[in-house]
Amino acid sequence: MLLIASLLTANLSRVCNSDLWVIGPTGAILLLLCALAVFQISPGVSDALADPSWRIARDVAGVTEPNRISATASVPWIAFGSCLLFVLALLRAYLLATGEEAARQMLKAIAYAGFAYALYGILAHLLAPTMLLWRSKEYYLPYATGTFVNRNTAAVFWGSCSVLFLGRLAPIVSDALMAKPARRHYDYSFTDHPASLAVGFLTCLVATGMTGSRAGVLLTLLSLACLANLHLMQLRFQSRHYWLGAGAVAAATIVGFLLIGGNVIGRVGLFGLTDGQRAEVYRTALEILRGHELFGIGIGNFETAFPPYRPGNLGSQGIWDKVHSTPLEMMVSVGLPLGAAICAIAVFFWGRMLWGAFSRLRDRDIPATAASVFLLGVLHSCIDFSLQIAGFAVVFAAICGCGLAQSISTTRRPQRA
Repeated sequence: MLLIASLLTANLSRVCNSDLWVIGPTGAILLLLCALAVFQISPGVSDALADPSWRIARDVAGVTEPNRISATASVPWIAFGSCLLFVLALLRAYLLATGEEAARQMLKAIAYAGFAYALYGILAHLLAPTMLLWRSKEYYLPYATGTFVNRNTAAVFWGSCSVLFLGRLAPIVSDALMAKPARRHYDYSFTDHPASLAVGFLTCLVATGMTGSRAGVLLTLLSLACLANLHLMQLRFQSRHYWLGAGAVAAATIVGFLLIGGNVIGRVGLFGLTDGQRAEVYRTALEILRGHELFGIGIGNFETAFPPYRPGNLGSQGIWDKVHSTPLEMMVSVGLPLGAAICAIAVFFWGRMLWGAFSRLRDRDIPATAASVFLLGVLHSCIDFSLQIAGFAVVFAAICGCGLAQSISTTRRPQRA
């Protein structure tokens, strides 16, 4: 409700025609998801489209419930709320970030909020490792999770914040290195000072390493390397400088992994890089999708649909209420046509941010930073469910909204009076 009220009072003076390439597809997907959720829970569909559980309930239990596409009567509509929250956060951040200074302030606020959470997570793990805020911590006791239950979500959250800090720090360092001596004087506020940014970056990076998340740490380092190379692209016409910088980035990535990845190295040595149980769940999810390719099984219904299909080799341990792959769960939930459309729009948005990082003459660090966070969040969600947790999804949406808005050249936008 707060986001809706904020959107209704948004300043649209800086909106231009190019913004329709983002606002239009996002709004269309939201409307289609809303219509699909209503259709999935609507009673009276044909036997060919209905979930077989309704027929079994009538035949075995004698209930009088009508056919529905969804295996539950209300979950898709409730789960639609998460989709609505994500889109509202993305659009509100987008409209705010049509101004360059507002975009920078938003990314700075997110980065320092992440720093505060990282500092809390480190101290809580050192001083009260059995507590999660005011509750007893039941899972991942040897690892830092901060205010998250799942260490993998904590890793991708703190990793994203470390990317934000590097996104602000990298242009300052590169300007200082490439500028003439007379231009090396800067007036910084406390939060924009290189020392403050470096402390925030290192704190978030250390917290990421303390989660012990294999994918979280490795993809964070990949995203940091991606961001560094996007900044180095301004030297692409000076080949010697570019390749020296690229080599330095590669070396820093390796050193960073050795410094913060101690827990990860141990887990990789013990369990390897892949998870056989997740692969089995992915195969089972494809089995569930069979026969539901057009409209899916219902948004948010995987937890209900999985138990009858659960393979015996998974054993009795483990709660599989999610597929641990957001794109795959989305295909199962909404069907292949709409799921493929959402994936295509996501690829388009990432390409748009990359294009902004290459084509803009000024402020290219904002779309470059957002593109790197997008890479981290999407790749991690392909093997986990980080984007299905609101505590990260809202932050991810806001960062992407900033990057998309700043991918458009300032010359295309109406100038303030």
